[in-house]
Amino acid sequence: MEQEKGHLPATQAPPRLKHGPSKSRLRRGLSRNLPRISRKGWLFFGLIVPAFIYAFLAGIGIVVLSVAKQDLPDPVSLQTYRPPLTTKVFDRNDSLIYEFYVERRDPIPLDSMPVLMVDAFVTVEDKRFYRHWGVSFPDIFRAFLKNIAAGRIVEGGSTITQQLARNMFLTFEKSLMRKIKEAMLAVQLEKMYAKDEILEMYLNQVYFGHGAYGVEAAAQRFFDKHLSELSIDEFCLIAGLTRSPSHYSPYEHPERARIRRDRFINALYEMGKTDKKTRDKQIAAQIKLAPRKLPPDEAPYFVEEIRRYLERKYGSGLIYREGVYIYTTLDLNMQRVANKALETQLLKIESEKNLKVLKADYDTVAFTDESEAPKYLQAALVTMDVHTGEVLALVGGRDYKQSSFNRAVQAKRQPGSSFKPFVYTAAIDNGFTPGDVEFDAPVLVRTGRSLYAPANWDRKFYGPMTLREGLAQSRNLVAVRLTRYVGPEIVVEYAYKMGITSPLKPVLSIGLGTVEVAPIEMATAFCTLANQGYRVEPVFIRRIISRDGEIIEEWFPRQGEQVLSPQTSFLVTSMMQSVINAGTAMGIRRRGFTRVAAGKTGTTDDFTDGWFVGFTPEIACAVWVGFDRRQTIYRGASGGSCAAPIWAEFMKAVTESMPPSTFKMPEGIVTSTICTLTGQLATPDCPRSRTEYFLSGTDPTMYCQYHRLQKLRGGSREQFYRLDRRNAGGFVQSNIVDY
Repeated sequence: MEQEKGHLPATQAPPRLKHGPSKSRLRRGLSRNLPRISRKGWLFFGLIVPAFIYAFLAGIGIVVLSVAKQDLPDPVSLQTYRPPLTTKVFDRNDSLIYEFYVERRDPIPLDSMPVLMVDAFVTVEDKRFYRHWGVSFPDIFRAFLKNIAAGRIVEGGSTITQQLARNMFLTFEKSLMRKIKEAMLAVQLEKMYAKDEILEMYLNQVYFGHGAYGVEAAAQRFFDKHLSELSIDEFCLIAGLTRSPSHYSPYEHPERARIRRDRFINALYEMGKTDKKTRDKQIAAQIKLAPRKLPPDEAPYFVEEIRRYLERKYGSGLIYREGVYIYTTLDLNMQRVANKALETQLLKIESEKNLKVLKADYDTVAFTDESEAPKYLQAALVTMDVHTGEVLALVGGRDYKQSSFNRAVQAKRQPGSSFKPFVYTAAIDNGFTPGDVEFDAPVLVRTGRSLYAPANWDRKFYGPMTLREGLAQSRNLVAVRLTRYVGPEIVVEYAYKMGITSPLKPVLSIGLGTVEVAPIEMATAFCTLANQGYRVEPVFIRRIISRDGEIIEEWFPRQGEQVLSPQTSFLVTSMMQSVINAGTAMGIRRRGFTRVAAGKTGTTDDFTDGWFVGFTPEIACAVWVGFDRRQTIYRGASGGSCAAPIWAEFMKAVTESMPPSTFKMPEGIVTSTICTLTGQLATPDCPRSRTEYFLSGTDPTMYCQYHRLQKLRGGSREQFYRLDRRNAGGFVQSNIVDY
């Protein structure tokens, strides 16, 4: 049968296709098996579903943005925002002694910053800063790709404006919501502020590590210079810290900091801001940092007294937010001498007396409660200008970090015999003279139903002696008799007038210092004697100035209230000079202190407190030594052996450059040569005599008859003198007197 044209025989298989069925035929084949989609279907899937998805996402976005916007800070607040500033405390010579800060910051205007530093900063950190509107999507995309490639976050993509928004208004939590808020705030900031304003705020706000906020604070922290004084390599190092202050810390990771610094140096070269020679020189420069430790806190107790005063008067905001300048009365050189003199003497006592508890045992211990105060030996020292009351040096203890209790101001301890000058001042001002004779002999005083039996510290009695000798030798029985004559109430009155502020009980033993006072009170009161009877008040601050140059507080020297006559002050001061020249504080002279000075030692029962309070015509200084818990320092400890050496070494050093001076003798003072045993005018027969000062009209007019009679009986003057002292009871027997 003839084959039909165009068809193969039924028994012949079709030839194989070399490449299989065509794509169009395949699609047609597949389409036969799928349900047909109408135009409406295509409209639904092609337009409505995507639109729904977009709307859903947009809705989520709107919700997220609305939620983010609800508690979004208002950038307008930046117009009135003042970051917490650093309060600086200076000594009397304008040397910085301390800084108070929440964030160590010293804002400066943009035009005061090195132009090259600003250029390098913008180029490396945000090269599109002057072109973007707060958020840079190309930078975000670039950071995204880098982070994907690195498998970790190596770049943030935040603009300078975003970083400012985060630093000023947001936390540093890593969350999508925070990033959204950051971007929204950045856009608003760009609308409200010029680029240079944003850049200035940022460079004064950003954290550089080690407590430094802002470029100026960073310059001072890392190089101890102002920003304007930095070299190119130095400010490039600072600029490189903002990415991660701890990671690039030049103290912790100097090599990382160097690499980061060099990136900024190269950026300046690539911008054409520096030439190749300059670049190579800066890259080769060694990193020379300021000492890592902050300047030593040399006057912590003084500074704490400043802080307490400011908080009481102005509140803490003045200290920790306003950034004021406080110019104080402290002399930093004197303070250093005081610190050294005190610690040297206490270490010597601990070593020589084999004290069981040493400061060295507490080197790593800190105390948060005064009830757990250190058990080692403590001391305090306060020095004042006698004419103005300015506090020149103050040591409140051996280690402020272990115990912030200010023993110079807050500690109330018995002053012992250092309180006796108040008794003698009251007596001199009420008719007694330095040449009057009183008896160093036993006495019993009836006080109500009981008897008071005072005793001398050495349990000895020396018979008749002048008031000058009684004070110089610190004879308790002379002081008690004098207190009884004058009246304890009068002694209290004079102590208050001269500068004591602690409550005092008018008891007979007050003349022996059984009351409790602070060292600064004793120094203040003794200033009255040195200042010819004019009382001064302790002064710590000379001037407080705001950042705007406004004077907040200013102190001016003034004469003060005259509470004693110049004559009384001079006579008592003269008597107190004998304490140093020939009395219980003679060790001060043996230590090489030769200037004119007056003072008084003080020792309490059981040797628990040692005092020396003294003054020159220029400065007064009070020193206390003892334990916080009242206990014996060591057997035989005294003000002369414990406190006076500190006073001597301190005063010798701080007065070395001062011109010689003396206590000015006022009008109305006369001199007479008297017998020190009778107080009468001396004759050739008197074994001991001295030239004594008197208020005109109170000087003796009769010559000593006692030693003339002794001569008639036979015997040398020296024999008579020794006999008189040995037989003190022959002058006044121990008897009972009424209070």
